[in-house]
Amino acid sequence: MVELFDPVWGSSEPGRLWSITNVAEATPDILSPLCWSVWGVSLEETWLGLMYSYGVIGRQSSVRSADPNDHTTMAIYGRQAFNVDVVRRMLARMPGVSPDDLERDIMGSVREGIPKEPSAPGRLPIILLKMPSTMLLTHSRLQAGYAQLRRWWQEEVYNVGRGSRPVPDDSRIAQLFDARDRFAQIFQIHLGVRLQLQIVQSALTDAATKAGDPALATKAFSGQGNVMEVAMADDLWRLAHADLAEEEFLANYGFHGPNEGNVYTCSWREDPEPLRTTAKTMAARNDFVRPREREELAMKASREAQHELLNASSAMSRPALRFVLRRARNIVRNNEIGKAGYLMALDGCRAAARQIGREEVDNGRFEDVDDAFFLTCEELAELVNGRLPEARELIAYRRKTREEYRRMKLPASFEGMPDAVTIDDQESSVSSEVTGAAAGGGIVEGRARVVLDPNDDAELEPGDILVCRFTDPSWAPLFTLAEALVIDLGTAASHGALVAREMGIPFVIGTQDGTSRIHHGDIIRVDGQQNVVRVVERVPNAAIS
Repeated sequence: MVELFDPVWGSSEPGRLWSITNVAEATPDILSPLCWSVWGVSLEETWLGLMYSYGVIGRQSSVRSADPNDHTTMAIYGRQAFNVDVVRRMLARMPGVSPDDLERDIMGSVREGIPKEPSAPGRLPIILLKMPSTMLLTHSRLQAGYAQLRRWWQEEVYNVGRGSRPVPDDSRIAQLFDARDRFAQIFQIHLGVRLQLQIVQSALTDAATKAGDPALATKAFSGQGNVMEVAMADDLWRLAHADLAEEEFLANYGFHGPNEGNVYTCSWREDPEPLRTTAKTMAARNDFVRPREREELAMKASREAQHELLNASSAMSRPALRFVLRRARNIVRNNEIGKAGYLMALDGCRAAARQIGREEVDNGRFEDVDDAFFLTCEELAELVNGRLPEARELIAYRRKTREEYRRMKLPASFEGMPDAVTIDDQESSVSSEVTGAAAGGGIVEGRARVVLDPNDDAELEPGDILVCRFTDPSWAPLFTLAEALVIDLGTAASHGALVAREMGIPFVIGTQDGTSRIHHGDIIRVDGQQNVVRVVERVPNAAIS
């Protein structure tokens, strides 16, 4: 009798606080067992490795716990969830880092009455010795790691099977594990950048609040310039206007695609059709502002805001504030470089898994190429070596549970195992006003274009406002077609907010359920200054998207 189980079902102890905000951007689609066997192991080991390199924990504490409740993330009903309590306890050990700032960034507020996490004064000398040097080395390590990954992806993933580059005879299992190892290596560096981004953002928020204008923090943090997603969007503009060949674009950005943080999806390398649709829309829009021009306007506004913030701050605090503003520029750019690096590694996992799937279809052990995504890396290794006779039963069971997860809607945060709402039974909700966890930019009024599936053709017309559940880097070209953004999941430090700031697009992010409260076609006003979206004119008799 085969014991059927699904590694992405999850199991939490009561009272443990989880959030799917932010991590939902990283893995926006339902996790497959293969997705989780790449993300789950790698993320926990890299987080512990980063904390050890900072001196926050000792070597014995850097070993991955056998209890998943002690892990930074967990797969629950097919979604990746962030363990708020565990990360708060770790950050409390770090000087200059506030666990409350992290919780506020992720959830929009801090729970009342939450006990203060204990610090670790005994480790302070070690932290002060190791943490500064590790942080200073982050930029050079990232640049070297990204350059190496880029060469690897172009030679071993993108070029394979194209032109004269044959499919190698190497073991696809070895290639899968190699890609997972590369993912872990770049992700540890990326986590360091992401933590520095949190520190800089908190410092700017504190400085702006003391200066008497909290909104200056968002304005000063915007428009850093030379961010990778803006370059990609601008190259797509060039592609749309016949200034760049599709092959050249794909050789640079083919690892992107809908739901790209999941291994179980199709990148533009495999299916460039969504890319072509967006390019056609760009070419047809006479009102379209080129992404580089948007970026230049945002950079000018940022310089003005930084000057205003410095003038409004005390003379004593200005030297430190200037240092923070300089650091913000590199950290924002590095955050997107690290993200591009780990997405290349994931695309390497994707390519190896699909080739394993093709081989196993030929061997008669799979019915479909994508059956590979319903086994973990370790199970695929067992299968190839003839030690997983129950593979077909496991795959069938997990495909069935995946459809169950799709019918569930989880709250943005929850304690223990959540009460998942079945989407089919969810009551329709209507609201004339929606607020978010973060916002920025000016005030825009236009037609709501609700997009729930990034695989759908989203041909935005002039004046349209994009309303969606989440975003990842593959959405960046679509951003440039929108007058404003309204996003259910995300925070001030998430990808959607960062790219919107870089292109000067008004946004309200972290609405939780804006896509269920706003109708497709409604006329809405997005106020990035007051963090509110108002329905100006409701579409009569329209179904809620």
